[in-house]
Amino acid sequence: MIITAHPRGPPELSELATILQKQLSSNFASATVVVVEQCPDLQQPPFNLAAPGLSGYPWIADIGGQSNLFPTPNYKAQYSLLQLARNLQNSPSGGAVIGAGAAPFQDIGRNAELAPNLAWEGYGDEDFEGDSLKVNNLTRVVLADRGGVPSCQRTTSTNCALMMNLYGSSGRPGPVLKVTARGRTGDMNFTNCIRFGLRDTYGDSRPISMGGVFLLKKGKAKFHVMPDFPTADELPFRDREQLEKEWLTYHVFDAPVVCLSVFHSADPEGLGLRMEHTHCFETNGNIKGGHYHYDIQDGDEEVEYEAYLHPASTLYRIDRPRS
Repeated sequence: MIITAHPRGPPELSELATILQKQLSSNFASATVVVVEQCPDLQQPPFNLAAPGLSGYPWIADIGGQSNLFPTPNYKAQYSLLQLARNLQNSPSGGAVIGAGAAPFQDIGRNAELAPNLAWEGYGDEDFEGDSLKVNNLTRVVLADRGGVPSCQRTTSTNCALMMNLYGSSGRPGPVLKVTARGRTGDMNFTNCIRFGLRDTYGDSRPISMGGVFLLKKGKAKFHVMPDFPTADELPFRDREQLEKEWLTYHVFDAPVVCLSVFHSADPEGLGLRMEHTHCFETNGNIKGGHYHYDIQDGDEEVEYEAYLHPASTLYRIDRPRS
């Protein structure tokens, strides 16, 4: 495993709040961004995270990449979320990860979307295992069958594959950005609106990497769900257009949907970062979920978001594909 570390020096949360308030107000009819000194317990509904907060040694990791899927899958790209946390110097005494990536085909027997939502406490051995290690695994797998019918399921696996974008921390309550937005008036989706505001403010001189959770409270949004791997006769993918138009399945789901997000304002080091990645799930059913694209404003129905976000102090790039 090849790991490179890239320190980030994010501004104060109050400075970020001012920037995001202005940016979101240009794209939504109503928006607020404030610093909440004590994050609400995100373990509780409607967010249902595995840890109560986003604070304590915040980091982001970009693992693998889309080149592990296209033009043919790299079946050797298999990872343990807990071992990744140890490699990134997370304390085994406690921590949490959330994010977006590919499901562990090595465990579930097929390809799918993954919304990792994992926390742990206690001490394990060097393999991050042991009787004293307590893991709270609320990770979801979102699948699509050959007919494109989606399903959202809990998984006991603590692994992932191919590509993953993680936000990690000690999982403690602490100061965060609380973001609300309602009634989209512009062309940008929720996450791109935020990251473009950071990009336009700081450019390449001060890249910001951020992660957290947001709730699609009202309205509806478009998602894609990866089906199982193509058969040997169907590979390799001719091009990305074929992958996107002929292989992925697309769905529109109504709120509420919980979304785990990681994004960057810029990639000045040329790390081949996935600039935004958001995977979503429902907590009161077994259908809704997948990769977030954008909300859909339909008639008089307004979309509404609520988010809790935090910048990372360190960015890790892991096993960047050569192509």
